[in-house]
Amino acid sequence: MSKLCLAIFFTAMAFAGSPAIGVATASGHFSLTGGGPSNGQPSEVWGNSTLFDGATVQTDKASGELALRNGVKVQLGASSKAQVWENRVLLQKGVGQLLAPASYEIDAAGLKIKTDGARLRVALTDRVEIASFSGAARVTTQAGFLLASIPAGRSMSFSMQAGQTGVMTRTGCLLYKDGHFILQDENTQEVAELSGVNLAQNTGNRVEVTGSASSVKPAVSIATVLLNVTTVTQKSQGGCLSVASALDARTEAPAGAPAATAPTAPAPTTPASSSGGGMSSGAKTAIIVGVAGGAAAGIGIALAGHKSSTSP
Repeated sequence: MSKLCLAIFFTAMAFAGSPAIGVATASGHFSLTGGGPSNGQPSEVWGNSTLFDGATVQTDKASGELALRNGVKVQLGASSKAQVWENRVLLQKGVGQLLAPASYEIDAAGLKIKTDGARLRVALTDRVEIASFSGAARVTTQAGFLLASIPAGRSMSFSMQAGQTGVMTRTGCLLYKDGHFILQDENTQEVAELSGVNLAQNTGNRVEVTGSASSVKPAVSIATVLLNVTTVTQKSQGGCLSVASALDARTEAPAGAPAATAPTAPAPTTPASSSGGGMSSGAKTAIIVGVAGGAAAGIGIALAGHKSSTSP
């Protein structure tokens, strides 16, 4: 459908007082449920159909596109399912790619992914995989606690329970700055302040930490989130001098620094529930990204040990 046809269509619907928010199109057939005259009854559609607020679209073997009158476009992969509103879309199954010229939100497995204009890809497998092709994406829990800010060209993934529990995994150099432990995520480049166990003895090493996001504001100015760490595992010894120099941080905790700091109050949690599309709710985190046909990135787990103080 041409832009001129879409403009005529939306103008006509506006004069008719219809709550239509856009048009769904596909190269084959798809299922449309809810919103407008359908009264909640699913219907098989070939080609295209009007979208109403709260409608659910499920593709079959063909991909589809949701074009909203506010300029937002959501491309659904084959065998994908999403419920769409004028200001947000809920991905329930499969893969969705969002192109938003202004503020918009895509939800998946309890995570809220917000952007003020970006092109994002979100995929549901046994985890929630988020990649930003342009613009930045802010990922929060259902309660609104920030988990990550994913810049353009970066990706990150979360467990299916992260939206409820706030638990996540970060990998990077563990450093000491301004009386606190910090870690710069090697994928998103975000800095997290850490509170928890086994931090002092791992300072200066490249590690992976798992913990829950806290509602407490980080004390270190460059940190965007405070993690209450439950596990620290070493991926490699040393190798953090250049990162420490860039962040004006130290690769060793000073004498007398506590081996473990007491965690602050974690974000409230609710029982995790299974996500739409029959996916497992107990999966681990990982990262998958395809920026302009690019490569995938990932987060792994290694064992704890001691560092070398001479590695760059």
